[in-house]
Amino acid sequence: MSKAPKKKRKKLTTKAIFGLIFVLAFIVIFVCIGISWRYINDFDDSHYGTAFTLTHTASEYIDGEKAAGYFENGEADEYYRQVHDFLKLLQSEGDLDRVYVFVPSGNESVTLWDTGTDGAIALGVRQPFEGEFKESAIRAFSGNSDENVYINDHHNTKLIVTAFSPICDKSGKPIALVASDFKGENIIFKIVEFNLATLGIVLVSSIIPIIIFYKRTKKGVLLPIKRLNSAAKEMVGDLETEKVVTPDIHTGDEIEELSDSFEQMNEELRDYIRQLRLATAEKERIGAELNMAKEIQAAQLPSDFPAFPDRKEFDIYASMTPAKEVGGDFYDFFLVDDDHLAMVIADVSGKGIPASLFMMISKILIKNRLKAGDSPSAALEKVNNQLIENNIKPKQFVTVWLAVLELSTGRGQAANAGHEHPVLKRADGAYELVEYRHSPPVSLVRKLRFREHAFEMRPGDRLFVYTDGVAEAMNTEHELFGTDRLLAVLNSDQSASPQQVLENVTNGINAFVGDAEQFDDITMLGFAYYGAGGGNTDIS
Repeated sequence: MSKAPKKKRKKLTTKAIFGLIFVLAFIVIFVCIGISWRYINDFDDSHYGTAFTLTHTASEYIDGEKAAGYFENGEADEYYRQVHDFLKLLQSEGDLDRVYVFVPSGNESVTLWDTGTDGAIALGVRQPFEGEFKESAIRAFSGNSDENVYINDHHNTKLIVTAFSPICDKSGKPIALVASDFKGENIIFKIVEFNLATLGIVLVSSIIPIIIFYKRTKKGVLLPIKRLNSAAKEMVGDLETEKVVTPDIHTGDEIEELSDSFEQMNEELRDYIRQLRLATAEKERIGAELNMAKEIQAAQLPSDFPAFPDRKEFDIYASMTPAKEVGGDFYDFFLVDDDHLAMVIADVSGKGIPASLFMMISKILIKNRLKAGDSPSAALEKVNNQLIENNIKPKQFVTVWLAVLELSTGRGQAANAGHEHPVLKRADGAYELVEYRHSPPVSLVRKLRFREHAFEMRPGDRLFVYTDGVAEAMNTEHELFGTDRLLAVLNSDQSASPQQVLENVTNGINAFVGDAEQFDDITMLGFAYYGAGGGNTDIS
C-alpha cells in the first residue's frame, strides 16, 4: 500500500504574518461598513423631511377642483401657468430635481404638471405606471399609508428620493398626486472616497504597532516554539542514546512551562525505553524458556504414529492442545508386556508451568508403577501417596483415567480418579458414555483406595477418552460444547479410524467455539480393538 504524499506545511512565522494581515483587513472592512451604514442613515434622515415638506406645500397650493378640470378637458389657462411657475420656484429654491403632478389611471399615469420638461406643457401626457413606484404612489393617493416617500436606489448609482402628497377637492377626495424628486449626491462615490481615506488612516496608524507586536511575538513565541520543535525532532531521532535534549527556553510564561514539561517528558521517555528494553529482554528470555519447556513436555508424550505399526490387534491415536505455552493435561500409552497395553489420560489442576511440572511428575510415576506390574487401582494408590508427600499449598491434584487391556482376550481393568466418563462404541452400536461412580482425584487424600472396574473389548469396538477441555469448550455466547455435541460428532462417522475420530472432534469444537479464546487444555485419545486375529473388523 503506497504511502500518501506528505502535505506541505506552512511555517508558523508565515501564519503569524497572514494572521496579522487578516485581523487588520477585518478591522478596516468593519469600520468601512459601519461608516457607510451611518452615512446612508444620515442621508435618509436629512432628506426625507425636506422632500416631503416641499411636496406637501405644493399640494396645499394647488386647487383640487381646477386640477380635476385640467384632467377632464386637458386645456391650460392662466391659473395653470401660475401653478407651473410656482412649482418651478419650489424646484429651484428647494434644490429639487423635478416636481410633477399626475393622476393615477390604471397602469398609466396622466401628467398635469411637470417641471422637468424644459418649459414645455406636459398636460395630458400618459406614462407607464407600474412597479414599486406605483405601489408607493397608490398608498399615498389613497391616504392608507403614513409613509409617503419612495426611494429609488437603482438610478445611475444615485439615490433619488420621491415624496408624494395628494391634492384633494373640497370634499377631501383625492384628485391628483404631487411628486417631488430630490436628487441626492453621488453616494457611492462619497462612500468610496471616505472609505479610502479611512483605510489610509488605519494603515498608517497601525503599521508601527503591528511591527512592534510582530517583533515581540517572534521573540517571545515563534522562536521558542521553533527551538522546541527542533529539540523534539532531535529527541525522536536519538532515542537510543542516554542524551537528554533541553530546548533551553526562558520566556517566563506558558511556553517556558511547556519547555520544562518537554524536558521532563524526555527524561521519563528515555527511562521508560530503558525499562522497556529490560522487560523485552526478560520477556524474550521467558518466552525462549517456555518454548523449550513446551518442546520438553511434547517430547514426553507419544507422538510417533502409527505408534505400533507391527501390532494388528489394535489402533491408537492421541493428541494434546495446551491452552497456554505448556499445559497440565497429558496422555500416555505403552506396552506393559507383549500382551498388555496401558492407556492413560489425565488432567492436572491449574495451568501453565506449575501444572506442566506436576503433570510430568505424575506421568512418570504412573508409568513406573504400571511398568512394575501394578494394577490400575494399586498404581493410583501408590502414586497418590508419593505425590501427597511433597505437594505444595494450595494442593495440586490430578484427575486420571487409566486402563490395562489384555490384547489377546480383550479383557481389561480400569480405574477412574475423578476424570470424565469414557465413551465406548460396540461394533454393532453407537458411541455412548460409560457412566459409573468415580474415585476422588489423585493427590487430595492420603492413603486413599481407588475403585477398579473390569471391562471387555470385542473386535470392532472403539474407545474414546478425553479431558474436560473438550466438553467445556465455550463459544462467544458462553455456551459449552457438552457431551451431547461430542456424541453427535462421534456418531457422525462411526467407522472413522482413531486418528480421524480426533480430527472430527477437533473440527467440531473449532466450528462451535468460533473466535472464542481457548481457556483449557484439550486432550483426547482414541482406540480401536480388532482382536487377536488382527485387521479392521468393523461391522457398523
